[in-house]
Amino acid sequence: MSVTEAKPDGAGGPPPLPTATAGTPRRRYRWAWVLAASVLVLLAVVGVLLGKAAVYQPLDGGGLTLDAPFPGMPQGTGIKVVNNFMHIGGDYYVPPQRGEFSFGLSIGNSGSRPITIEAVTTSTDPAHSMDPVRLAGPVLYTTDMGRSGTPRTHVLRNLTLGPGEEIFIGIPLRTWPCGSTDGWITDQAFYVKERFLFFTHIVVVPWSSSGAKLIMHNPGGVPGQAGTICAPQ
Repeated sequence: MSVTEAKPDGAGGPPPLPTATAGTPRRRYRWAWVLAASVLVLLAVVGVLLGKAAVYQPLDGGGLTLDAPFPGMPQGTGIKVVNNFMHIGGDYYVPPQRGEFSFGLSIGNSGSRPITIEAVTTSTDPAHSMDPVRLAGPVLYTTDMGRSGTPRTHVLRNLTLGPGEEIFIGIPLRTWPCGSTDGWITDQAFYVKERFLFFTHIVVVPWSSSGAKLIMHNPGGVPGQAGTICAPQ
């Protein structure tokens, strides 16, 4: 008769390893590191996106159009293209004007996200009365250029432009009625205040896509004064 010898518990091999539970310190530390690393990655991604948003500026300015004035706005007198060698590029000579005149231009959103145009001005400080050219009223816009019928116009304020959208704007302007024949002054651009998300920018937009300037006589003088050119009464 065979005899089977009973073995005591645990005999014949190493004791079993204890099973880790969800509450062990090692597992808690591991999840804490994973969570911290995830937060750091998320913050880095958000930082990159905010950095791109802070400098996002997709606004493009089209050419100033002397032959297509903005609907309903008065044209200037004697304004012409100069410095356009071989009809390439050029600037715009603006003699002294008496009363309001206007320029029509196109501006558009060349980016992949919508932007909001809050305002258009001729100066970073519109109250500065010595600027050679300044706003004479609210800037208008239309999306109906090239369509049949009378274009509908609107005041340009807090207008959202989607990707690829373009508008035609009319800028009412005034200059000094007299200027010196011995000196010149230039106006490089107008200014557009735009908003993307909660970031705002002041965008400098030349008077044409080729960087045209407005060239004017130094303001000042009175009619009949020597060395002075004035707009007709």
